[in-house]
Amino acid sequence: MAAQANRLVIGLDYGTTFTGVAFRDVLMNQNNVNVDDGLRLVDVWPPRVTSVKVPSEISFSAAPGRESQWGFDISQKATKMVWTKLELDQQERSDELRMILSALNGMKNLDLSAIEKSHGIPDYPAMDPEDIVADYLSKVRAHVVQTLVQTYGAEYLSIIPIDIVITVPAVWSDQAKDRTFRAINKAKFDNTYFKRLREIVMVTEPEAAALYTLRSLKLEDEDEPINPGDCFVLCDAGGGTVDLISYQVKQMTPALKLEEVAIGTGDKCGATMIDRNFRKWLEARLGTEDFEKISGKSPEHEVGSHTIVEPNMQRIMSAFDFIKLKFGLPGNSTEEFLPLPPPLNDLNDPSRGIEDGEIRITNDDLLEMFRPCVDRTIELIAGQLAQVQRTAGSKARYVFLSGGFGGSEHLFNKVKNFLRPRGIPLKRPKNPWSAVVRGAVIKGLEQGAQDLVYMRKCRRSYGISVSEPFSEYKHAKDDEYIDPFDNKKKAKDQMTWLIKKGDALLSNKSKHASIDICRSFGVKDSRVFRTILVACDENDPPQRYDEVPLATRAIAHIDYDLTDIPENKFTHFRAASNGKPYFQAYLKLELQLKDTLKFRMVFDGEEMNAVTIQYQ
Repeated sequence: MAAQANRLVIGLDYGTTFTGVAFRDVLMNQNNVNVDDGLRLVDVWPPRVTSVKVPSEISFSAAPGRESQWGFDISQKATKMVWTKLELDQQERSDELRMILSALNGMKNLDLSAIEKSHGIPDYPAMDPEDIVADYLSKVRAHVVQTLVQTYGAEYLSIIPIDIVITVPAVWSDQAKDRTFRAINKAKFDNTYFKRLREIVMVTEPEAAALYTLRSLKLEDEDEPINPGDCFVLCDAGGGTVDLISYQVKQMTPALKLEEVAIGTGDKCGATMIDRNFRKWLEARLGTEDFEKISGKSPEHEVGSHTIVEPNMQRIMSAFDFIKLKFGLPGNSTEEFLPLPPPLNDLNDPSRGIEDGEIRITNDDLLEMFRPCVDRTIELIAGQLAQVQRTAGSKARYVFLSGGFGGSEHLFNKVKNFLRPRGIPLKRPKNPWSAVVRGAVIKGLEQGAQDLVYMRKCRRSYGISVSEPFSEYKHAKDDEYIDPFDNKKKAKDQMTWLIKKGDALLSNKSKHASIDICRSFGVKDSRVFRTILVACDENDPPQRYDEVPLATRAIAHIDYDLTDIPENKFTHFRAASNGKPYFQAYLKLELQLKDTLKFRMVFDGEEMNAVTIQYQ
């Protein structure tokens, strides 16, 4: 097989809780292939653990047994860093406040004696999430390269063209996508180890899951087949996020074609949120004093925004994972008992549900832990169904559920009960846990061919804030000011939206937009300027920058320097107010949106080199 192939596609699904890698080698012009024919998953991880995914966990603790300190191979007494992926995206204000309060609480409100007692603060909590992710992914990359060499041989791997497809949540911000790309590059998923790397492609997790689901799905005999014109909703419920996307089938043969009929939605309500709810329940049941005996809550482990799990807490969380997976299965017990780690392993307190060092969890307890995540997931599905009805004029034929959290029987039953009175069947694809990484490979196989998804909808609006000639009818009086150069009335902070939420994005083309920008400056003024790129998630973006402050936010600062440009390139004027000379520079800001958002500043027909971009 390898001897005949001349193209290799690698899919990388870096998840909040687990990471998967798959690959497939094909002939260069081979695009229409059976979904699982020849596709391989990296399914053996250090130290020789068989699994289609590896935990997205890393430790910077000492390794007494020479453990590699990532994935499955972390020493039992090590402190692990988990859920770092969620830190790549911008935090909600409530989350930022929670982390600040947690840090202050951990530092005993800046009590230096408490910090000294903890033997100092380790370096790793101060690391940027991007660097932690890159460190973890570099270990994944090393193992993947080793696996590929064992599969194909080093010489063949050095000459075969390679495409890498990475997956991201549908709700990922542009900043998070950019940070993900940087982490991938820092981890050396580049020509250093993949000599003939052609390109790195980014695809959203629900889109990848949808690609695999439609390719692999075999409906039951009583189910109706999917036909052109039918719509379906794909809900990818993972560890950190739940992402949704809806498609209409445009063509079944000779090649499958899909079109988005709803703007993708999602939220951070995956399985890790159930773990957070369990920790809150455990602290409430044990009491803060006993809880801190096993949680390791101290200045050493609470400084910074990272999620860190102490060895004792790891033991009880692992036991809870088993209970979480069983919840909802037929015949499952109405109560479970969790063994408490030392020093609580001999605790007896029936009033708190603790006997012989074991704490009781009832069915009602688990329902409350699951409820926020399940309710939010159903709410998101309902929103997609409403969009499909509104856009396509008919209800969705199916809802498909994939992802690790999608494997929960409790979630499946709750969603199924929600859909039953609406007459919409709920289905899970084959291999739901690895559906995303398998779909990533399929996406890579279709690069260069006619894309499966040929139209999608833009998730948000993008624009910049500008000044406009003042109008009594259009602008607020508070926005009025006098331009110091031409002495005319202007209105400040007026939004110009270059790309609108819901705009069609063709999968084989980039969405382009541009705007002319005029900068005025005096002879002795600074010639360094900043343009702020703004994003808005509202369906109807505001006319003024600060009109909807929570929905409208600065996502990037574009700084550009005109200092080295000869003055004869600018337009010369005399100020109307004082007759002093000033210049105007006419520039063009160009935006390009496909998998990621790119922009450039153009002056005098050429792209400027003196431009820096800072994501917020």
